[in-house]
Amino acid sequence: MRRFLATTTALAALSALAATATACAIELEAEEAHAARSFAYSGAELTITSSLGGLRILPGTGDTVKVDRWLRGKAAEPDQSSWSLRDGTLRLTAECAGVLGDCGARYHIRVPPRVRLKVNSHDDGVTLNDLTQDVEVAASGPIRAYGTSGALRLLGDDDVIVGDRLRSARVHARADGGPINLSFAEPPDDVDVRSRDGRVTTTLPRASYAIKARSEEGEERCELDSRRSSRTIVARSTGGDVRVLAR
Repeated sequence: MRRFLATTTALAALSALAATATACAIELEAEEAHAARSFAYSGAELTITSSLGGLRILPGTGDTVKVDRWLRGKAAEPDQSSWSLRDGTLRLTAECAGVLGDCGARYHIRVPPRVRLKVNSHDDGVTLNDLTQDVEVAASGPIRAYGTSGALRLLGDDDVIVGDRLRSARVHARADGGPINLSFAEPPDDVDVRSRDGRVTTTLPRASYAIKARSEEGEERCELDSRRSSRTIVARSTGGDVRVLAR
């Protein structure tokens, strides 16, 4: 009798474990729920805040801010997310607290070129695509900028800051422990990039620049001569290598 009870108990435990594993598998494969919304906007500056989810910001048209949203897991359930544009701030929220498994959000946001941007995001990061307006970004996740032409101010933490095909005349970037890697398609006027512990790399078209490149504890490499010029390049790191490269 004892042997039968022990076997029954073991089988019950295995069944419970299998059920739990099945539930987790379903959660790990959560499908995305897509929705889109447009907000009329005529202001000169827009602040975007996100509590969860990666942001991709693209050029828009007219007087409308358009948002495509993809939610998954708990975030896709009723009353677990919100989006609103009031008093010059686009607020995007999604809830994943207490979830074991797949849960998250991502957004594509199209903003008219005349609107200056301030973006505040968390771990999932921010991507800027082909924007012509001035943009300020503060994020604890990765920051990426591609093909921008407006002034950029990028404030990161321990993740990467990356820029490619940049046509922005003025770019300032700061990171705590993360690396910074910026590559320019046109000669910029004012570049100031600094990381406390990460590697700093700036790749520039050949032109005349006044260059200050310094690492306190890492190596320095500069492929361009520093000259008297109105174009200034500052690249610094405390613990990482610093490189100023020529295209």
